[in-house]
Amino acid sequence: MEPATYETVAANVAQVDVDGATVRVSWKCPATERIVGESTASMQADASVTGLVRASVKRNIVSEVIFGAARFLAGRIGGAAGRVVNDAVYTAASDLNHKASAGSEYTEASRRAAIASAFEMVKEQFAWDPQTQRYIAR
Repeated sequence: MEPATYETVAANVAQVDVDGATVRVSWKCPATERIVGESTASMQADASVTGLVRASVKRNIVSEVIFGAARFLAGRIGGAAGRVVNDAVYTAASDLNHKASAGSEYTEASRRAAIASAFEMVKEQFAWDPQTQRYIAR
């Protein structure tokens, strides 16, 4: 049997969770809607020039918004309290910036490829139905 593609397994996806580069997929039988299993795969970052530029722009925009808000808040408070708030906000903003821009180097194509790859881990629990052109739970 040939490797699965996103198009051939899309009907089997019950739920997809993305955490950084990891894609966790819950699988179902499209005929019965019964949950069959769960598997994970890693996305590959988009290494094209366009992908790298897009990720850089997103990170910069998120960074400017978060750190701009931090500067505004610290400036409004002023004095020693403003400096304390500034330090605390910058620490929190760095973490928020990391979380907000995490995954910006991944595309829909890399997410779909990871879903197809994750299906390979549970493929033996399904059989290809040539009549309906989809995978059905065994």
